[in-house]
Amino acid sequence: MDAVVSTLSALAVFVNTTDHGAVRSVHGYRVVAKGGDCGWEKWVEREFAFSPSSCRELPAPVVAPRLLSADWVGRPVYHEGKMVGAWRCILAFDSVAAVVPPPTPPPMLSPSGNPGLMSVPSLYEDLNEVFQFQNSEKVPELQCDPDEQSTRLDERERTSNEIGESDSDSDDDPQTGEGLPEPVQKQRRANQKYIASITLVDIAQYFHLPIREASKTLKIGVSILKRKCRQYGIPRWPHRKIKSLDSLIHDLEYVIDDTERDGVQREKAKHKKKEREMEKEKEKHDAIRALAKRKKMLESEKETITLKPALDLMAETKQFREDVFKRRYRAKNIATR
Repeated sequence: MDAVVSTLSALAVFVNTTDHGAVRSVHGYRVVAKGGDCGWEKWVEREFAFSPSSCRELPAPVVAPRLLSADWVGRPVYHEGKMVGAWRCILAFDSVAAVVPPPTPPPMLSPSGNPGLMSVPSLYEDLNEVFQFQNSEKVPELQCDPDEQSTRLDERERTSNEIGESDSDSDDDPQTGEGLPEPVQKQRRANQKYIASITLVDIAQYFHLPIREASKTLKIGVSILKRKCRQYGIPRWPHRKIKSLDSLIHDLEYVIDDTERDGVQREKAKHKKKEREMEKEKEKHDAIRALAKRKKMLESEKETITLKPALDLMAETKQFREDVFKRRYRAKNIATR
């Protein structure tokens, strides 16, 4: 068993009615071995702390009382508005139970309404699978030539000036200056000595960020950062490759952890299991080993790309990612029926 694919099958998000900064979520993953029929579901519960300026995940284990109690049996199904103690469900999605999420997420669970959400991969990635936040972000980032971009800006500026002049000519009292556009304040250019001093090591520590955020952190323009990348042999900003690997590693980590915990709880009843159940248990252990092997390969590839960002993803990783996308697409289609 070389590859195991985990697909988000359910997601429920709860807010605390007494502590408005407390948020919990329940995530269900469908785990299937590539090319096999054996599959099972694993569920995890996570806790977060939200504030107007930040969003962070609290370390496990989740403080009692839990939304997923230790003795829960069967598949939990949540719906919007459901109360579990002091916790109220504000978002529910379930591909198996056909619980369809709202067309848009609540503001606190949207990157446009809460930019800090992107700093919590465990929640953001699963929300992204449900709502597809990045459908409009498919334009390659290092493809626009700086000279072409500058020409477009100049043309826009000339058009704006022409419009301003025509408005002024048609004004009854041109001496008042009313209707003229306000002068555009040009941003200060970065110091040339500072730009020349930026090395590949300085740039590499921001590969995990989008290129615009990286340029702001480095205090230089995006076009300048692109030129520096080409100077060091980097044709495209590697943020998307690293983010893709992080997402795959993240999914595998939660599936491995939850699968191992489930195996320990059932160890005591091992002698009572029938031969068929023993075979299923063996398949699960094989799957855990395959998951761990895959996770180690992805981590190694991420380190390599961080050191050599011009390298492309391995063909095996691309195939694995394609399998994950296909399963997530099928799960989403089931949910919308």
